[in-house]
Amino acid sequence: MKDLNEYIEDIPRLIASDLQGEITPEEKVRLEGWIRENEKNREVYERLRAGRERSRRREAVRELNKRAAWERVNKATGGRRLFPLVKVMKYAAGIVLPLLCVGVAFHFLGKKEKTIVAKVENVVEIKPGEMKAELELAGGERLLLGVNLQDSLTNENGVDILKDGQGISYQGESVGKEELAYNTLKVPRGGEFKVKLQDGTVVYVNSASRLRYPVKFMGEERRVYLSGEAYFEVEKNEGMPFVVEMEEGEIKVLGTQFNARSYKEEKQQLTTLVSGKVLLTSKQGKSVELTPGDQGVIGEKGISKGKVDVYPYTAWKDGNFVFRKQRLEDIMNIVERWYDVKVVFVDDWCREVSFSGNVRRYDGFNKLVEMLEVTGSVKFNIKDNVIYITKK
Repeated sequence: MKDLNEYIEDIPRLIASDLQGEITPEEKVRLEGWIRENEKNREVYERLRAGRERSRRREAVRELNKRAAWERVNKATGGRRLFPLVKVMKYAAGIVLPLLCVGVAFHFLGKKEKTIVAKVENVVEIKPGEMKAELELAGGERLLLGVNLQDSLTNENGVDILKDGQGISYQGESVGKEELAYNTLKVPRGGEFKVKLQDGTVVYVNSASRLRYPVKFMGEERRVYLSGEAYFEVEKNEGMPFVVEMEEGEIKVLGTQFNARSYKEEKQQLTTLVSGKVLLTSKQGKSVELTPGDQGVIGEKGISKGKVDVYPYTAWKDGNFVFRKQRLEDIMNIVERWYDVKVVFVDDWCREVSFSGNVRRYDGFNKLVEMLEVTGSVKFNIKDNVIYITKK
């Protein structure tokens, strides 16, 4: 068994780094080794990971006096290993685990970023988004889509629109008319939806987004139109390139996976490439070629590209929020769309506070606030469906 100091010094630091998404691969191996040592370790880690330690974190400061209890244990052994360490652990079990929680709290609160604890006042339940959308057919008919989808929705221009897991899919060959017939998938704030296009391409559409696409692709290219954010898993077809047209430019691919994002309030288009290769072209005709790990940006300063960690930009598709030293204003833009709330920065200073961390996308808003509490310097005051943010 490892030295007891690791449990009150090193392990809390590793857990804090893991919860904030900043743990290195080497540190992850050490942490997983500690978790596997015994079931108690795993229980402690899971409680912290699940975000159910909010009250324990608040009690952490009050638990500091238990360090004195540890000193008594140390005195009882004369500072030496007079008997096996496992017996010390058994004797000190009521002390070490609280200290572990204290340690995690201190490693969160000890960050060099602005580190005064955030506080939530007048807490009301703000629920996360859900699977929902509106499908506008070529003839103008509108269908509301949600969790209670029928197995077969309708037939559009000879192509069946069917339930497909947590979304819909287009199957079959069109007959009759040869002109393109378009459908439009509108995902509101507080929603997300998945659609499998007739060519086999799968698209995950995020909140406050709109995707317009043909019921069946024809001609020399597969062109769709996006406003907002979507993750594409494009079916390869060398004879018919796939093109995503957005307000600031377009993305041309043969077969690949990438995240495309263009919200008006963000004033830039982001294309984050996971696999394959894409050509990103601005409305001004400037182009950059992206390879895996690249992010192309079209904004006020033109078009550019750079290497990024792609996971924070694609994690939403897998049900996670992942932030890496991200401005609070940018985080709150995401919060507004997913939780369908309004955010007001009472103090503009708060916009620039940065955060890192991971949280499940389908958790309630209070779970997200718990994460912000341990690293922030702001206060959240929630009234009705409006979140007011002030400096602590």
